Amino acid sequence: MIVNCPNCDSKYNIPENKIGDSPKRFRCRKCSEIFIINPPEDIKPKAADIPVEEDTEEQRAARFARVLASDILIYNRELIDEARTGGNLPEVMNQEIQKSWDLWKSRFPEESEKNPDIFSDALNQYLANEEKIFRSQDYS
Repeated sequence: MIVNCPNCDSKYNIPENKIGDSPKRFRCRKCSEIFIINPPEDIKPKAADIPVEEDTEEQRAARFARVLASDILIYNRELIDEARTGGNLPEVMNQEIQKSWDLWKSRFPEESEKNPDIFSDALNQYLANEEKIFRSQDYS
């Protein structure tokens, strides 16, 4: 890549791999002018060239279910630990779980009908330490 100093017009041949994909500062050897060298257009990633995959409705529903379950755990850790030990986790957390279920169902009505296991899987992951305590039919 040939670069010209904007002050004295001296020419420099700079290998493109030395520039990379972000602008670099360069000092002219002749006049000491400091200027910016921008990467060549074919090296710069363009937003249109980067594929953006959008999440599916199911992925968004699963993520939101995990957020709700983790919030229940964060705000009720001691109570959940006691309920796990006592073996009555679903009964103890029923009110909080029902509120979260209602919110999840209002945001993802199709997923709650089609695949309610998404919600119970999140509860089992966060509240039950991966045990299969919660079932989708408990909240429909």
